[in-house]
Amino acid sequence: MFESSSRRAIVAAASLAFVVGCSGNVGSLAPSQASSSNKVLVGMHSIQGAAVERRLLVPSVPHPWALPHAWPNKKQQVLFVADPQDNQILMYNPKTPNPTPEGSITSGVDYTFGLAVDKKGTLYAANLLGGTAGSISVYPKGSSTPSLTITDGCNAPYGIGVDSKGDIFIANLDDDTIVGYKAGATSPFETINFSSYGQALGLGVDAKDNVWLGSDTTSAVYEIPAGSTTPQNAGLSGLNGTIGVAFGKKDEMYVSNFGGHNAQVYAYGTTVPSRTITSGMTAPTFGGLTKSDYFFQSNQDGNVVGFKKGQSTSFSTITGIPDPRGIASIPAVKK
Repeated sequence: MFESSSRRAIVAAASLAFVVGCSGNVGSLAPSQASSSNKVLVGMHSIQGAAVERRLLVPSVPHPWALPHAWPNKKQQVLFVADPQDNQILMYNPKTPNPTPEGSITSGVDYTFGLAVDKKGTLYAANLLGGTAGSISVYPKGSSTPSLTITDGCNAPYGIGVDSKGDIFIANLDDDTIVGYKAGATSPFETINFSSYGQALGLGVDAKDNVWLGSDTTSAVYEIPAGSTTPQNAGLSGLNGTIGVAFGKKDEMYVSNFGGHNAQVYAYGTTVPSRTITSGMTAPTFGGLTKSDYFFQSNQDGNVVGFKKGQSTSFSTITGIPDPRGIASIPAVKK
């Protein structure tokens, strides 16, 4: 399994506002870029051994709703969902079943994939196309305009996470690197070559500031311990085309398996899933949790499904987004 490409192809696809995708007997296609030999176009995902059926290119149609470019009530829980095809980050009430958006962010958004939130309520967005090689936008709580934009070290950032100190980490899709930034800095303090471990996509940070990465090419999850620059295979069982990694309360880990059409849940420090979520899973990419420990999963096929604490049957489905990606929420989950 792989998903990557040249930036020329991804820029062309975005500028034409095309939605690209495909489906097969293992899963629908995950996001990508495109290039030579073994690389594929934006929205395409190749799965080894699978018959892949491609959908036609269709223009992306703007949503009919008119949304305020502002955050809802600051005291309210807010669920953020990245909508790269429409170049916006949408905001929902996560406790409302099947909600409609209550606000949006469009400033500083450029084909946003990964999202993360810190304990202060600051929102971090990984823009696959920002600047010349992607960017990171940082939004203080309540602001729809970034206070900081980072481009140095970005090379198509896909997954993003933030630790307890406010340090930012991204997984770059174009060059298979993991890049770290100190809080408030615009230049990296470390760059880790991940290419020998697979293709890193989703990125999560646990309560101990360890960085975790999902790799679809190796169907594995890797941990980079805090203070280390060496990824370690976590040895998790039950993985298939892994993308998203997210943490709930007590650092319970949720792993989104694109190829397996499921999300596996692991108690912290274990390698065998405590439960498997399949309800509503059609092409799972990014997942995220709320303060109430509700789990939300983006499906590339065009919806987001939500699960109450400890449940494996969805209580909520968010529709109307052509290709939802990153998930984050405020207040941040207490790990």
